[in-house]
Amino acid sequence: MGGGGSYYDRDIQDGYARTPGGFSPQAAEKMGRRAADPGLLPKDRRLECVAKCPVVYAFDVTGSMGNLPRIIYDKMPMIAGQITECGYLVDAQMSLSAIGDILSDQAPLQVAEFSLIRKLDDWLQRVWLEGNGGGQATESYEFTAYFYARMCDLKDAEVPFFIITGDEGFRETLYGSDLVRHFGGTHKNTEAADVFEELKRKFKGNVFMIRRRYAGEENDKIQAQWEKALGADYVIPLGSDQAIADVTLGLFALMTGSRTLDEYLDDLKTKRDVAQTDERIAEVRESLRRVATLKPAAKLSAAPVQPQPPTQPPEDPTPKKKGRLF
Repeated sequence: MGGGGSYYDRDIQDGYARTPGGFSPQAAEKMGRRAADPGLLPKDRRLECVAKCPVVYAFDVTGSMGNLPRIIYDKMPMIAGQITECGYLVDAQMSLSAIGDILSDQAPLQVAEFSLIRKLDDWLQRVWLEGNGGGQATESYEFTAYFYARMCDLKDAEVPFFIITGDEGFRETLYGSDLVRHFGGTHKNTEAADVFEELKRKFKGNVFMIRRRYAGEENDKIQAQWEKALGADYVIPLGSDQAIADVTLGLFALMTGSRTLDEYLDDLKTKRDVAQTDERIAEVRESLRRVATLKPAAKLSAAPVQPQPPTQPPEDPTPKKKGRLF
């Protein structure tokens, strides 16, 4: 369990071989683009999702994030497998978004279409890890929020999620000229506080920041800014980079009501090919401590039952893969 297997188009077990940077050679190769993919740029685009559980996973790809984006690549098969095997989400699709800085980066906003989770490699391999950033303790998280708040349609969402993984702060004002340049159309100056409020309404309150500690002296100021924008319980501290999948999955489990915190932490030992260590479990408990106090959203309705074909001898003796693939 938990390595991807029949639930993902790639299988990397929990104990995969890592480079000294903490990621696999496959991640280095597959996320090694040298320029932006024009198909991921957001200008004149609009997204739509009809899944019950649309998930936006927006991650900072600037230099201060180190190797975390490559670690996310490595962890995605396990995330997909655990979502399916443990039932943390039902009828889920995910849109990946890479965040940079509109003032310094060539591709500060990269946006993928909503995809079945087992097919996310098709999009992960198109993301450019530009690795730049403006060096001002701010990145363009607010522009990504603006895109999904106003240029994304969630048709049948029951329990949507918008998750940001980053370490820096955001600029308080979005200028109309910048919005037109990156998104096309007509826009006016907008305050980031209004954008995040709009985003929270669209995603039914499930807007979270999984926050990597910033190395500079602005760390406490950045923390306060995010807590003001989202609420203190919605800013989740990330201890070690390798815990990103455990924290992400726990967020899903708690906010869909499929697990209590203790039940989810038990999953880390009993539902994995390689049981998590006591040290990792303690780290994840601390990260999710405040999330566990939040009221879960209404539980997702069950996935539709697929009609069963008449019983007959199989034409192909190859064993079929188990479970619903997403």
